[in-house]
Amino acid sequence: MQPHKNDDLDALMMVMTAQEAARLWRLSRNAVSDACRRGALRGRRSGQTWLVTVADMLTYQRGRYWPAMIPPELKPALDQARVLMRDDD
Repeated sequence: MQPHKNDDLDALMMVMTAQEAARLWRLSRNAVSDACRRGALRGRRSGQTWLVTVADMLTYQRGRYWPAMIPPELKPALDQARVLMRDDD
């Protein structure tokens, strides 16, 4: 059986846990989770874990912090999120 190949951006690469987002944006996991609970950051729970998208983190952090070190596998998601943000302006 051949693995599925998708030329489009893999949607899973655009989603990260609160802990992963916190590490990238140099925040505490609690800060990200609390922002999700308050509704300041759009997120979704999966069990006990908050999930957020790169685009939502960029929107939440707009004008404050940008990730210093982007893992290579997240760069396409970050680039797409930046394009979406420009389209919203």
